[in-house]
Amino acid sequence: MDIIEANLNAQAAQIGGATQAVTLYNDGTTDWTLYSMANRFAVTKVGMSKDTVSEITVPGYIQHITVVKDYGGKNYALLSMGSKGIGVVDLTTPGALTSAAYLRTMTVNYMTPAYTYSDGGGTVFTEPASTTDRTSGAVNDLLVYDDQATPTDASDDQLFIANGSYGIQKTALSNLMGGTDGGALSAFTAQKWTLKYAGENPWGGPVSLKEHGGKLYAALGFLGIGIFDPADLTPAGAYNLYADCTNTAQEDWFGYPKRKISCPDASLTAGVVAGGVDADGMPTHLQAAEELGNKNDRVFYPWAEFDRYGKYYYYARTMELVDLPGSKTMAYVAYSLGGLVAVDVTNATASVKPVYAGYVPAVPAHGPDEPPINVDKKSILSHFGSGMLKEAGVMDVRVVTDPTDPNKYRAYYTDHFAGLVVVSGAEAPATQWKNAGGPFDNNKINGVAEPRVYWPDYEFVKSYDMTPVVVGDESMPAFLVATNGNYPGPAMLATGEINGHGGALFLMPTRNPAAAGQVDAVQSSGAGGVSFVDFVNLTSSNVAVANRFAVPVNLVSTNEVGAKIDGSAGEAIAIGHAEGVTVSGNHLYLADGPHGMSVWRIANGLSPIDDLHLVANTLTDEYPTPGINVAPTPHAFKVGFGSDPTKAYVMSQSLGMRRVDVSAVTGGSAAVGAPALLNAYGNIFEHNTEAGSVGINKVTGQDHAYGVVFSGKYAIVADGDNGVTVYDTTAAAGTDASVVANIGDSLGTSGKPPLGRAATVKLWTNSATGKTYAVVAAGAYGISVVDMTAFLASGNAADLGINKLIKTFEPLKADDDNAFGAADGKSVDVHVVDDIAYFSYDSFGLVAYRMTDLIRPATEERPLKVPTGQAADVCATITDVTKLSAKQGGVGECRPTAVGYLKLQKLTGYEAEEGGALYMTPQYFPANVPIRNEAGQVYVLDKPRLLFYVAYGESGVVKLDWSNVAAPTMMAIKGVVGGASATAINNGRVYVAAGAGGLVVFK
Repeated sequence: MDIIEANLNAQAAQIGGATQAVTLYNDGTTDWTLYSMANRFAVTKVGMSKDTVSEITVPGYIQHITVVKDYGGKNYALLSMGSKGIGVVDLTTPGALTSAAYLRTMTVNYMTPAYTYSDGGGTVFTEPASTTDRTSGAVNDLLVYDDQATPTDASDDQLFIANGSYGIQKTALSNLMGGTDGGALSAFTAQKWTLKYAGENPWGGPVSLKEHGGKLYAALGFLGIGIFDPADLTPAGAYNLYADCTNTAQEDWFGYPKRKISCPDASLTAGVVAGGVDADGMPTHLQAAEELGNKNDRVFYPWAEFDRYGKYYYYARTMELVDLPGSKTMAYVAYSLGGLVAVDVTNATASVKPVYAGYVPAVPAHGPDEPPINVDKKSILSHFGSGMLKEAGVMDVRVVTDPTDPNKYRAYYTDHFAGLVVVSGAEAPATQWKNAGGPFDNNKINGVAEPRVYWPDYEFVKSYDMTPVVVGDESMPAFLVATNGNYPGPAMLATGEINGHGGALFLMPTRNPAAAGQVDAVQSSGAGGVSFVDFVNLTSSNVAVANRFAVPVNLVSTNEVGAKIDGSAGEAIAIGHAEGVTVSGNHLYLADGPHGMSVWRIANGLSPIDDLHLVANTLTDEYPTPGINVAPTPHAFKVGFGSDPTKAYVMSQSLGMRRVDVSAVTGGSAAVGAPALLNAYGNIFEHNTEAGSVGINKVTGQDHAYGVVFSGKYAIVADGDNGVTVYDTTAAAGTDASVVANIGDSLGTSGKPPLGRAATVKLWTNSATGKTYAVVAAGAYGISVVDMTAFLASGNAADLGINKLIKTFEPLKADDDNAFGAADGKSVDVHVVDDIAYFSYDSFGLVAYRMTDLIRPATEERPLKVPTGQAADVCATITDVTKLSAKQGGVGECRPTAVGYLKLQKLTGYEAEEGGALYMTPQYFPANVPIRNEAGQVYVLDKPRLLFYVAYGESGVVKLDWSNVAAPTMMAIKGVVGGASATAINNGRVYVAAGAGGLVVFK
């Protein structure tokens, strides 16, 4: 009687959270840092030593913080909280916040015009204009604007809203400040739709807002920057790096070779269909439809090359506007992987484009010379590892005068990998933002020309030396590396990561970058919290990097004490990259990205504990310390267990699988205040080692350990583009003997990875035949099924060849609007219960198949719908089991038929929900077995019951009753700050990995 149904009635706990917003606030006497920890609004004094932190919890994840001074004689903070709307905080007592300081939440209504797009199967649809208000617009930023000739009390100011679901909206600030808690802003004096559709996901939602010189500037993400008249939001200029074909100086990804849709190489113009490019130089829905309808038949995919990968090089996050000498106005744009881009906006109008002026490259996301080996370069649906790009590049920027010369300017900016960077010459970027000794040939690795010229590792750069130089544990481009205390280009400082990846930034009004003793800047580090930075010496030459700055204070998201590298207590524990949650016994194992794995006590037998505390952790570092035999578990994505509860297996993205002895946890010696240091040293299972590829099959691709299932001594790992890799857990880790088999590493005859990008793998044994199959959630390629029977019996790699692949297919698009289309998005997770396989999709939701249908040979399928002129037995002619649909270049419609389906957005009242299903957890209640609920009551079911707890991204956690496979029903939905990535259940609790929102617990 230990089965307890988990509910979603209330939130029981939340741990950690990432910092996205930091803002300076001066109350007239004291400088305060206002910052976020997911949905916690926190305040502390700026100083060289840590002061008390005052904080309150608010309804949504905080994107930005906007200070309002002197509204009715008081000061306020406005919180941009995404779909939760706007929060208003009274700053009267910043050092002693209480819940009473949080005054109200208001959502933002909007109505969309008609727009046309292509779905994932290449069918074009037109969404009619909305006739009623849509609620919960995604508030990304707020700008308070005084449009009065004589500035007085802020009560007459205007409020501009960066609504990522719509565009820019304007209303009186008083409508918010005098509004009703729980109400909606809907009376707008001006609005501007900025979104642009080609595929199903729009571009152009505003990310941040700035006002300068009587104009409103908006960072529009993948569409660059927009300039508007604040009176009525009419366009007053725009700049899009991707669409700028007149710029021959900017060295960007599509510039080598020139593959932009508006200015492609002559040899590639045939790839653009009629109407495939609009007046702004962007791909249209016609181009997207053509490519999506002919996924494997083209040589040039301009829409897909932008949308699936390239767009991350053109994502404008924010900007700084500066008036330079000579009546020139410059916009310095934090252009993500495009770098820090300077644009002259002096003469910009609706018909005159701003002029590109220069740039500093971002640090490459893959490292300058490490492109993945095994990628599908033909199919447009492979994102080429784009998950690594979304948060990379330049994040924030401030530009101020050089203290040694008022006619010169310095740019202070944050880079995901480079940390806090300072460059001189911002007054003349065209000439000053270059590296002495250029042009450089960056298309070489160790002096040898790199043949893959079309790969986004910055080989196209000529004005900077991008040669990778090892600095500590990371490699940095040479132009950001000081030699003998001197940088080769405009850089004056590149800190490297400060307690984590570089994030939001502000500078103190009074700085002294030539001497120690004061806080000069405050930088967020995502899940690493907030760091106060003291610039010690930025003016002298021959000064080592370590002597150019100091970090006197770091604020992290928890008060937990972890184990340091020597095993002693004292490690600060930051949580904010929560990827996976696993429950084993009385403990929860959290995979938290770069912070590795942490262990939390959650129960005492059958009694749950809601006041969670840490009892053990792996080394909270991404790299081992030389000379010390302690190995971390970086890029931790998931934790799995085989039959031995004292051995945890950590899936480390790009770094393989790591085994950790957790007997200190299971044996009870690890405790709160006396945490155990968990060590993966000598237990790293990977096929890409420092010495080269290992294993019988010599798997060449990067180690992508996303999920694992065990069969005896074998760990069967979902290995991304490599498909499925099998490790022998009894062999010495990292040796040839440890990698015993692989299926999916070679591209095969179809030109794409035969198992797609494997994200999850499960095993199922057919009770009638005794055969065992691997069922794989295969990413963008959908679903794969492999016969594992012979291999599990023999352990011989030859018994897991490509001939054991039964099929790989994309499910029929489940919207009933495109019978032969493919399901857009990626298959993420799979669970097999009895003889039904349940799959989650990050785009549309969930789909179920009978295993008897999945294991049926493709040649025995019968077309579900026979196209005109096609023989009914066409499936018998299949030679490539990855092409089961005529729409996708196959021989016919030969895919299995789904027996169950659920899309949240098709349920009444949930049409506007965001995202799709990610990792999920089933809970099975057998019939005629005593079950105890959380209240201690015992009951017996007369028929089995199957529940699913689905991490549904931005929509939160969805609880489903899927007892009837053909008719799943939603029982409950609960929003999660940060979005739900994965779930686990135990003792009536639902544990949620919420990414930047940390760890969330529901009961």
